[in-house]
Amino acid sequence: MNRKKNLFATILLGSISLLANAEVIGDTLVIEEVKKVKIETRDTVQRIVISGSKDDSQLQYVQRISIPDTSAVRRTIKSVKDFNKISIPGKDGKPSKWTGSTHFSIGLNTMLNAPDGYDFKVWPSWEFALTVQSDYRPYGKQNVWSIGLGFDWRHYKMSKDKFLAKDANDYLTPVAFTGVSDTYSSLRIYSLNLPLMYTHYFDNKQKWGLTLGAIVNWNFTAYAYCEYSLGNEDYEVKTRKIGHQPITVDAMAIARIPSFPDIYCKYCPMNVFKDGRGPKMHQLSFGFYW
Repeated sequence: MNRKKNLFATILLGSISLLANAEVIGDTLVIEEVKKVKIETRDTVQRIVISGSKDDSQLQYVQRISIPDTSAVRRTIKSVKDFNKISIPGKDGKPSKWTGSTHFSIGLNTMLNAPDGYDFKVWPSWEFALTVQSDYRPYGKQNVWSIGLGFDWRHYKMSKDKFLAKDANDYLTPVAFTGVSDTYSSLRIYSLNLPLMYTHYFDNKQKWGLTLGAIVNWNFTAYAYCEYSLGNEDYEVKTRKIGHQPITVDAMAIARIPSFPDIYCKYCPMNVFKDGRGPKMHQLSFGFYW
């Protein structure tokens, strides 16, 4: 097996996070239920450190491999939360202050200050978001500034006895279902967003932390949706051009907790609709963030 194959096999072993006891089988070293794997690239040397196991917290295995590729990527995997983080070495082999990461969140949402008749339900209203971001650590690991690009899909469920429709003035208003069955209605908003966040970790191991920031949303499409049955026929209706705000800004907070998914809360102080196109109400969502 050549050098690169040995390197990739070792990375794969650590990434799966197996290990507990080490044993030698022929020319292969097997370690199971590992606690931490650290891979560093300096000049033409790759250093791999395996630390701790289920039965032996003091276990340490160090492997140095000479490699010809000086631009190799360094990955450090401390827990499942760190698996999506990639750091690229800076100049002269020094660690870069920039890292890249991917995140997704899923949670519940609703509308605040909705007037009577606009009966939005927290369950089963839901939100899903996916974000790719760049993280900057100029003063060490405990303070992180982030900027990213993401996609957000928000779904606001209404009560079964009403649906949203435009009146003669293009104002979105609730209308009662009559003479139909199997009713369902919701408001749906799709957005591209730009998160601008600051995170402070309260410990050097980055287990406890708090993230605060703003998310700029480009709400590129939104529509009112309903479905119902009339006799033996099923119908679906989408009402578009509902006069939603094309740009909104959310305030977001994330509590980072060890051994548990992060928890987020997001609130938009801006109205969902333009003046004269719908009620003055605000979006609120909360859930889990990875």
